[in-house]
Amino acid sequence: MREVLSTLEQWSRSGTRAALATVVSVEKSAPRGPGSIMALSEDGQIVGSVTGGCVEPDVVMAAEEVLAGGAPRLREYGIADEDAFAVGLPCGGAVRIFVEAMDADVIARLAEAVRDESPLGVITRIAGPHVGERVVTDADTADDEAAALIRAGHSGSIGNGDDERFVLSVAARPRMYVFGAIDFASSLATLGRFMGYRVTVCDARAPFVTKERFPGADEIVVAWPHELIAEAPIDERSAICILTHDAKFDGPALHAALKTRAGYIGAMGSRRTVARREERLRAEGLTDIDFARIHSPIGLGISSKTPEEVAVAIGAQIIQTMRTRVAPAASVRR
Repeated sequence: MREVLSTLEQWSRSGTRAALATVVSVEKSAPRGPGSIMALSEDGQIVGSVTGGCVEPDVVMAAEEVLAGGAPRLREYGIADEDAFAVGLPCGGAVRIFVEAMDADVIARLAEAVRDESPLGVITRIAGPHVGERVVTDADTADDEAAALIRAGHSGSIGNGDDERFVLSVAARPRMYVFGAIDFASSLATLGRFMGYRVTVCDARAPFVTKERFPGADEIVVAWPHELIAEAPIDERSAICILTHDAKFDGPALHAALKTRAGYIGAMGSRRTVARREERLRAEGLTDIDFARIHSPIGLGISSKTPEEVAVAIGAQIIQTMRTRVAPAASVRR
């Protein structure tokens, strides 16, 4: 949603009508997930994607019909659907796409929520006699199923039959905390922003923590890492990257990080440094459960050398961990 929202807001402000096609569910293999959007303006402009191209010509035709005054409609494409196969869904999956007219008021509220980093959901009926009806809500006023999606920043369908609804969610960006004002941190901050994180760079040494050195960061903080971690908003979507590889910084920082619900915790250091740090931390009370949450040496083992390559290795490991991890609630240290 975020990648097309600025264009949709421009169209809304200029009075340009548009139709939106939104992926509401996928089965097996599909190029794009729920919440992916493609929009067609009345003057023929297209932004976004719903399937990477394989069924989009047919989706455009449906969008044109909606722009001509047609009702909202739910389109289904899959390998067992001869019509869909004719327009090409070769990846062996199935996808349902809801096509509707763009609502300028809804777009304005979504854009405001994104700017304010405030979770918000648009709940649209995609079946039954009231298809197309929608409500814009936050998690506090939504029902339990919708609220769970909105809080997590996920989009998906809920209910079934004539009561099926689709929840399109926008959420505050997940947070990445980078500790250690070194050249690797600058590259990681830039990559973190590219990955969609709100990036904070922190170091206790004020002369090293400047906006000039870290132009990719959203926030620069001069503080001891463990002090910031103790006070910062950190949840399951957060990534903590400790690049200090200095005992007086990384030990307390790891102790503090393990008390949070961070979905990713990584610590830089050579294998020798990591082994010495583990020995020291075990003496301080850390257990195998704690070390299972720590990625150290940080980053995937791709023989990276330069700051940019190391940032890619860390970013890839964060993606891998966040996509496959089990919620760490049971292993949070108190």
